[in-house]
Amino acid sequence: MAREQKHPRNQKRPVQKTQSSQPYDNALKALMEDHAAEIIPEFIPEATVVIEQNNELKQENLRADLVHLIHYENDLHILNMELQTNSDSNMATRMLSYHVALHLAYSLPVISVVLYLFETSVPTSPYREMSGQNELLTFHYRVIALWTLDAREYVDKSAIGMYTFLPGMKGANVALLKEAIDGMKQRYTQKQLARHLTRFRTILHRSTMLPEADKQIVEDYMQPYDSLLDSDPYFQQKLAKQATEREIGALQQVALEAVEEQFPALLDQAREKVIQVRQPDLLRLLVKQIYKAPDEKTARWLLETLAA
Repeated sequence: MAREQKHPRNQKRPVQKTQSSQPYDNALKALMEDHAAEIIPEFIPEATVVIEQNNELKQENLRADLVHLIHYENDLHILNMELQTNSDSNMATRMLSYHVALHLAYSLPVISVVLYLFETSVPTSPYREMSGQNELLTFHYRVIALWTLDAREYVDKSAIGMYTFLPGMKGANVALLKEAIDGMKQRYTQKQLARHLTRFRTILHRSTMLPEADKQIVEDYMQPYDSLLDSDPYFQQKLAKQATEREIGALQQVALEAVEEQFPALLDQAREKVIQVRQPDLLRLLVKQIYKAPDEKTARWLLETLAA
């Protein structure tokens, strides 16, 4: 019998993923959006994609990852697949909340799946809500641990849509990953190949399936393809966005340091306000005005006005 999972009433239940998980989430979400019809049947046998909902379920404090309408066992279902890079003690209850919301939204049975990308502790299904010795609710969901899947199996059957995941699977080695890269080169256009290799590299960097020396060999093998990114508008736009985000973060930090240096009593207020400012020019102006402010009252007014 599966271990009962208990959650204290006052325990916080995070619903957003950490910033460190975002590169992996974003890479895999993009892959699933491009190749859902090819990938989902590999993870969920007998499932076929009818249509991708293509809109993450959004409610207050609720955000599902990947939602698709599928055929499963000759009937329509909703598939919710959550991507995880680390252990989460609240995963089962979070999945339950998504499951109920999706069932209410679409009035269809829901298949809930958690895909863990890297080795970590994973929850045991089903989740049981208990009242003393009485079982109030049982929630069944599926757990897929990428490192337990056999990389060779997917290469042998030329499941190219799954090749991005290969560095995180057992049996991944230099020869196999080179073979996969060559297979992607034959299948995809140059623009598509650039995107797939970027996702492939994202998984490779954190995978524990290969020693670092072997990872570097694979990296070197991909290097001739890196130039493909230079002419890809998608990645140029993405890089520009990342650069802007870095600039905003740096300017926010400078603004906080200015407040701490000039008016330390306002630092808590500044932390609350400055994080809301997303315009680089406005942040630069705020920094200048904080240093010029003659007194704390003026500085407080600046925070309330410029960071409103």
